[in-house]
Amino acid sequence: MQINLPLPTIILILYIVYVIFSLIMKKIKFNAENLEELDGEFIFTFIPKIKKQEIYFNINEVKLCVLTRIFIRQGTFKTINFNILLNDGYSLRLKKKRDCLLFLKVCREKKAELYQKILSMIPADMTVILILEKELDNFEQKKI
Repeated sequence: MQINLPLPTIILILYIVYVIFSLIMKKIKFNAENLEELDGEFIFTFIPKIKKQEIYFNINEVKLCVLTRIFIRQGTFKTINFNILLNDGYSLRLKKKRDCLLFLKVCREKKAELYQKILSMIPADMTVILILEKELDNFEQKKI
């Protein structure tokens, strides 16, 4: 049995397969990102393409942390994102609210100067900082 399809049809079929594959991979990548912490030691797990990768780092290895996105609705964060640059040149992005709050909690407890630097980057008035403090307190209570 031989199927002869015109070239535009083959290209269209391949394009549809590619789009479906890329959508599935984006969903897998988003769900696979995870930050775990134990006494200032972090493990950041992510899938950049197909292969799973992990970055191990300590809170003291953080060179710079940049707040890239913040969106507040009804007194809570809906979106908060960070770019973190490590001393050894690695860079990672935290896109999940839970991961960002975990990182901020450890910064507040173990590295106060980094935490104050992050707070100074927030381009708003004190209400945003108060919301951040409230979110961190709620996050700590949920973990206990």
